[in-house]
Amino acid sequence: MAKLTDAEWEAYKKQFNKSYADQEEDAMRRELVAKSKQFIGEHNKKFEAGEIRYTCGLNHLSDLKPEEYNVPVEEMKDIMLETLG
Repeated sequence: MAKLTDAEWEAYKKQFNKSYADQEEDAMRRELVAKSKQFIGEHNKKFEAGEIRYTCGLNHLSDLKPEEYNVPVEEMKDIMLETLG
């Protein structure tokens, strides 16, 4: 798995204005971002080899669990408002 350094993790949270309820959630979200980073690295290697036509990168969704992607839009707006304040 791609290592996510402390500096990368702190930069990710700062860039996307992320904060978590406690250390347990912080660790869980960090693992999700690390998995996203690994996927992105593998994907972008395919781009560099000319196998695909676009690159990927970390974004504000990189710390979500798969089931969190299936939240209805109105509910997601409420979650984002709570998260962003």
